[in-house]
Amino acid sequence: MPSDRMTAVLALLGGKSSTERDADLLPAAAGAAAAALGVDAVFAGAGVGPQGVVLAWGRDKTSTALQDAQFTLGQGPGPEAVAAGTPVLVPDLAEAASRWPGFVPAAQDLGVHAIFAFPLRIGAISVGVLSAHRAIPGPLADSQLADALALADAVTVLLLYRAPPDPGRTEAEPSAPRPDGALPTTYRPEVHQATGMISVQLDVPLAEALVRLRAHAYGNDRPIAEVAADVVARRLRFEDPNR
Repeated sequence: MPSDRMTAVLALLGGKSSTERDADLLPAAAGAAAAALGVDAVFAGAGVGPQGVVLAWGRDKTSTALQDAQFTLGQGPGPEAVAAGTPVLVPDLAEAASRWPGFVPAAQDLGVHAIFAFPLRIGAISVGVLSAHRAIPGPLADSQLADALALADAVTVLLLYRAPPDPGRTEAEPSAPRPDGALPTTYRPEVHQATGMISVQLDVPLAEALVRLRAHAYGNDRPIAEVAADVVARRLRFEDPNR
């Protein structure tokens, strides 16, 4: 059974219609969930596969940076939880340095020292991942773990059945997340476009092109979105040194 605090959070996320559910995807609900779990923040991303997870809930600054780091590096508890279909609980990131040699120092630089990732699934359907993080190392208590699993179930249903974006709504920045945590379907469009261009430039499969893009971003200490924008604008071209 969820705790009383988590029951209140689940009530926020359980509107009777998809519109109500969408309206409940607000920072206040994410903040209440974090308080119930005893962590600094929670965030959820939708998506699976090499294209990565798109942040859909809990878009605070640190969570956004954590998700961007995992997407750029292709490693971390979130991708591992999605791939394995089981929770990945890391009470002390310092002990996972060899497991994720790129992600761990990036997370520590953000002041994150514990992170817990829960796959969002219904049966064989994989939706994304729910993550919680905090600055102080230490495991989740049994009651907090039970609350996190209940929250993951609720967020899975919410992301599966949330209303599609209103095509008549005008976005100030169509390629960026909205302040309420909801995302337009065009988030990271330049990353996917750049991946296709690199695939043509190097004559390699899309999966390898994405790896090359990630490696360039990591090697130059730049956000992958910035590198992708340079590729799309033809300010950067990937060359095969063996040609």
